[in-house]
Amino acid sequence: MRWMPASSRRVVAAALLVSSAVLAAPAFAQQPGGPPAPPPPKVVAGKAEQRLMAPHISVPGTVRSRQDAEVAAEVAGRVTWVAEAGTRLNEGDPIARLDTRELALRAEELDAQIRSLQSQLAFQTREAQRLEKLAAGNNTTLSRLEEAQSRRDVLAQDLSRVRTQRERVAFDMERAVVRAPFAGQIARRMVEVGEESSPGAKVARLVAVDDVEVRVQAPVALAPTLREGMEVALGEGADQRMGRISRIIPIGEAQSRTFEVRVAVPEGAWVVGGAVRVALPSGQAQQVVAVHRDALVLRAGGTYLFRVNAENKAERLTVRTGTELGEWVEIVGEVGAGDRVVVRGAERLRDGQAVDLDPRVS
Repeated sequence: MRWMPASSRRVVAAALLVSSAVLAAPAFAQQPGGPPAPPPPKVVAGKAEQRLMAPHISVPGTVRSRQDAEVAAEVAGRVTWVAEAGTRLNEGDPIARLDTRELALRAEELDAQIRSLQSQLAFQTREAQRLEKLAAGNNTTLSRLEEAQSRRDVLAQDLSRVRTQRERVAFDMERAVVRAPFAGQIARRMVEVGEESSPGAKVARLVAVDDVEVRVQAPVALAPTLREGMEVALGEGADQRMGRISRIIPIGEAQSRTFEVRVAVPEGAWVVGGAVRVALPSGQAQQVVAVHRDALVLRAGGTYLFRVNAENKAERLTVRTGTELGEWVEIVGEVGAGDRVVVRGAERLRDGQAVDLDPRVS
């Protein structure tokens, strides 16, 4: 052994003591009274369910409003006001207003005619009554009485005709305000203030944005498996929703070999005109075991999930997936209906690890 100074020997001894303490630290941590073990991870669990599911094919669809109209004016006139695009309207709310001054002048003219005819009719009615009394006493000729009665009847008909014209003017004044035939939103203005409108001229496009459906051109081969009221999945990517077939129009297109299917969707689900894929059943439905899609962990080596046993320990099980319906996925493996499976927090679990179930949603 080579000789070294005393100071160097003290440094080496101190280093050996530190190394011994570091090596002994893990063993010390596991001794009774050491630092506590970390708590089990908190997870959310759901149950595997027995569900009736059918194989399906995904077909493109389009979100359409059930009420979409280009509202037209019914009378002629200069446009004085039009609702802005994007305005929400209730049924009966004004969309546009036309200038009614000419109609108002015509109404005043007819009112004057009505008053004049009423006065003439009142006089002629009294005259006919007077002559009737004279004719009863043979104090006037029958022809004179008939002439007075004829004048009275003509005036009554003239008055009725002018009153009808007045009612038509009042009706036109009402129609000078173009009103919404249903509740919706203005998609586009088709006239501007100051322009002259005519009967039948389009004023604005009104769309019922809260009453929408998805329209799909389905292959005719699917006709035997579809029925009205059937629940189908629709959406794009992670945005999956459920809808029900509201209408089946069994009239196929000769060239495309498709027929139209309409699916009712939740209010506010998608924008009118948007593209959506719809999962239509292509075979008979069968009873299968299904789990929420969030329970599946997808890896390059395969798909697995964690089942929580009676001891609240996670068991890693490899599964195969099958039919999908909305948020539910058919699985084939060692999972049965009623088993608890982890749907939140599975990515950080290990096989056999104890878990803490969230009682609010498990």
